[in-house]
Amino acid sequence: MAHLCEMQSQVAVKADTSKKHLPDKQDHKASLDSMLGGLEQELQDLGIATVPKGHCVSCWKPIAGKVIHALGQAWHPEHFVCAHCKREIGSSPFFERSGLAYCPKDYHHLFSPRCAYCGAPILDKVLTAMNQTWHPEHFFCAHCGEVFGEEGMTQGAYKKTSRAFP
Repeated sequence: MAHLCEMQSQVAVKADTSKKHLPDKQDHKASLDSMLGGLEQELQDLGIATVPKGHCVSCWKPIAGKVIHALGQAWHPEHFVCAHCKREIGSSPFFERSGLAYCPKDYHHLFSPRCAYCGAPILDKVLTAMNQTWHPEHFFCAHCGEVFGEEGMTQGAYKKTSRAFP
């Protein structure tokens, strides 16, 4: 039977011989991957199955925590970002165009039709007339200023750009 003081000295000697240099910043990622791999192995040794939730399409590493399923792929939440501004989308609403994800602000700025009167993106109802797009409230009579309703308009009775109408 060993004495407690003998065990302490053995542990101290072992600790002194196994000291390593402090890792630099590049070693942190490899160290974390190694630690996660070791933890996964320990859980499997205990009979606890660890099944990755997929591989992130951005970094190709297994997803162990939260997962975002979007565009037919699996993503780490921090890797699912807007194709334009690169901000994290996470589980927020987004728009897809040509297989890329966009936050609503950037999508409308880049791809929404523009009103021929005010130039702003049209986010809701769009009116198309005279080969241009309009906010419905910005398509009005050149003579009286009334917004055209469901009944439509007559040719030539429209106002395109002048904002100074009585």
